[in-house]
Amino acid sequence: MNIIARAAVYIYDGSPLAPIFPQKISKPSDQAGEYLSAIAEKLMGSDQSRTTCVEPGSAQEEMLRRFGYTPFAEASEALMRSMDENMQALEIRRENFDMVIFSFDRDNDPHLCVAQLPYRSAVVHQLEMVEEQMTTQLLPHGTVLPLAGSKSYSGFVVNLSTGDIRLRDTAVLTNVGNRQLFSEALFAMAKTRTTKEAVAAVTQIIEEAAPEIPAQEIRPAVKRAMQHSIEEKGVIDVKDVAEEVFRSDPEREMLIEQVGRQIQEEMMEPVIPVENKRVVSQLQRLKIKTDNGISITLPRTLADDENSFAVVSNDDGTISIIISKVMELKTE
Repeated sequence: MNIIARAAVYIYDGSPLAPIFPQKISKPSDQAGEYLSAIAEKLMGSDQSRTTCVEPGSAQEEMLRRFGYTPFAEASEALMRSMDENMQALEIRRENFDMVIFSFDRDNDPHLCVAQLPYRSAVVHQLEMVEEQMTTQLLPHGTVLPLAGSKSYSGFVVNLSTGDIRLRDTAVLTNVGNRQLFSEALFAMAKTRTTKEAVAAVTQIIEEAAPEIPAQEIRPAVKRAMQHSIEEKGVIDVKDVAEEVFRSDPEREMLIEQVGRQIQEEMMEPVIPVENKRVVSQLQRLKIKTDNGISITLPRTLADDENSFAVVSNDDGTISIIISKVMELKTE
């Protein structure tokens, strides 16, 4: 189903007119709507995306608000011209990409997506009629848009009801050095971490809070607690994770407070939204790597079953890994 209400594509082809503004903005075709929907889903679900917002009271915040009370064509043109002025001021190359702006509804909330689609080099065929004979030629072509599932584009999706933004950014060269295209060059967005970065940071903070617990014990416990938090709340609640990891520790309260202080010092959100399935799937698996080159990946349910999996410390200081109740073994 085509859920895209309105879409505008601005072409940056390197001409003096760049960007080329569309003369008419309307609902895209079903195929185009499918392409744009896939881009929005990719931006929201990528493990390289992060949740952020524009600075309150900024000109960019007002630009985005306009989509709620002015016609789409007027709001999108104002937004694009504002971004283009910033590009010119920062001397960002305005060529070899398209900028697309489109609106859609998700969970009964209006959303807006702004994405940069860089062209990719390709070879296309051309048909020609020569003396009543059909001939074909292969021609280099540099204005082919990336596939919807490509990692080459960047952009953001904003919930116009809440102001929450899901952003996947890219670095560009400006006259003041490399800058993040959307969060630094075109908008003033809050500095936050991707979900993947936040998960890694929380894991490290909990490890540092209890240095006497070996990493091979505490990391699986942290992953297990994060998975439970997602299952119960749909988010990773850092306090809940710390409470579960340290539930049997005699210094439990002190350790939880230490984790909370460190979260504040690191300027991290105490609740981590989980927008992408990859993070969830990673928390459902346990990866083990040994110093002699062995690598094992286990489903979380198997790793949590003491009758099926165990890590044993030997008297000579080595570690043994025991996997029980295996019915069949395959080698590849």
